[in-house]
Amino acid sequence: MIKQIELVEWQHLETQLKKATLEDYTHFVVINNSIKIHQNMIEAVNLKPCTIVSDYTVNQQYINDCRYFGKLEISFNDWVENINHYPNIIFHIETTQRILDEFNIQNLFDLALISLLQDDVVTDSHVIFDFSQSFTTSSKIWKDIHQLTPLNTTKFNLNKLAYEHKHGLPFKTKETLAPEQMRFTDKWLNATGFKMPHWLFNIVQRQSVKKHREKSYIYEKNPSKVKNHIVFLGFDYGFRGNSRYLFNHFAKHFSKLPIYFITDDVNGPNFIKPDDPKAKDLIESACVVILESNIPDTLKPNGTIIQLWHGTPIKKLFLDSNEPSQNLNIYNYRARKYNKWLQQDYFVCDSESIIEYFKSAFPQQQTHILNCGYPRIRYLLDKQTDHHYISFIKRELKLDPEKETLLYAPTWKSHQDDSDLLPISDGLLNKYNVIFKGHIEDQASYIPENAILAPPHIEVQDLLLVSDIVLTDYSSIIFDALTINKTVCQYTPNHAKYIAERGVYDEVMHSLATVRYSDAKALLNDLISHQMTEIHSNPFINKDNHAFETLSHIIKKCNKTYN
Repeated sequence: MIKQIELVEWQHLETQLKKATLEDYTHFVVINNSIKIHQNMIEAVNLKPCTIVSDYTVNQQYINDCRYFGKLEISFNDWVENINHYPNIIFHIETTQRILDEFNIQNLFDLALISLLQDDVVTDSHVIFDFSQSFTTSSKIWKDIHQLTPLNTTKFNLNKLAYEHKHGLPFKTKETLAPEQMRFTDKWLNATGFKMPHWLFNIVQRQSVKKHREKSYIYEKNPSKVKNHIVFLGFDYGFRGNSRYLFNHFAKHFSKLPIYFITDDVNGPNFIKPDDPKAKDLIESACVVILESNIPDTLKPNGTIIQLWHGTPIKKLFLDSNEPSQNLNIYNYRARKYNKWLQQDYFVCDSESIIEYFKSAFPQQQTHILNCGYPRIRYLLDKQTDHHYISFIKRELKLDPEKETLLYAPTWKSHQDDSDLLPISDGLLNKYNVIFKGHIEDQASYIPENAILAPPHIEVQDLLLVSDIVLTDYSSIIFDALTINKTVCQYTPNHAKYIAERGVYDEVMHSLATVRYSDAKALLNDLISHQMTEIHSNPFINKDNHAFETLSHIIKKCNKTYN
């Protein structure tokens, strides 16, 4: 457990730690008027028996550019590469007690610095802290730094931090070795032997910070720019998913409202191409913008933003996952994504049981969570008894009426491998109409022989309506299927690899344990012999869907404000 210690006098820390240990706490954080804690985030931290570096905001804004949250373990050198430096540490009590015995610790940053210089430091990507002022080390701690005999590159970075905090350099310049990759300010410091005047350093640093902020999706909404129209943005501008079904509902029931869908997929008076010169202004001046994923960096809406999202997650999302590929390789990935979420006013989910996961995965402190269900699932619930329509889709797909239908819909993976996919056997094809629906974001060339490839004009929801069995891996489509009482199964042969890459929500995964397979032969045998286990209840499905009613009320209310 993590103890939140509010320190008035620093010399009282040892006493507080002894008390925390007796109360079975293993870690602690320091809180005061300048350090606030995001409670949903700290509760989600995965504790390890060592120092933990977590993420943070400054005055509620994400202005960091660190990439180290893509790593499980880091060094002081990794930490110091950030554009700014704060004591963003969850302290290990036992390690801290040892440090307090060995070093002359005067303040919070002293403790953070020495903790970072220990051998074992891990990361947790949740945004735990919000700092409202800067912090510096004391002059005394630098006299103890020599005890650690750091490497020459580390000496350079320690000199850099000491310089920033306006202390004397702990190491001679000739003892240091500059890192291969340096910031512009670091190059100046290196070239001048850390003799660069602080006033000049501060000017250069402010310019760097200004440029970084401009690329971090930080802005304030301007209500004066807002007009009375409503804009829908699908996933990657596609006319599909939750945004499609909500738009269709509005077009049918509220035809007098000025609504637009930004997409290349459909033509018509209410559809605007993404590259249309007026698209950007329509989005930024809309009284309501409806999203299904992340908004493009170039767009900054000024009206109410409703995030529909795109499914109940099995795989870990954003701050719950290390996301090594994104964090290590995409510049400013976390800042842009985090700050976009801060702009959102409403977030839609499909069941009460999943809410806590979204609260730890995304910043929700400024967002109202609507547990009203997804529009796409409302469509399924309304359409499941429309036998005429279901028959029409079956004819479109040319399904054999003598066979049951199996829908195979694996999710997208950043590193797709053919071994992740179930081989479609002759026995399976003899038993079922096998429909294969690859993820729309997946660029893999896998096409199962003799399976029915779902045509692009038929939505996934319609494929669910005509299917008897739905097979996937980590896709949220499994909960869509369960909502309308379909038989489901999971095929996850490389589960350990996927957990290492992305991670899964254990409780969500466990709720599907009776239908999960890792062995292809066992799965094929049960499918062909029709021995599939049925799931009759699941905490992550919700049949009391009122998406259309709830969202219509909110959207109409916002629209009325600007009429």
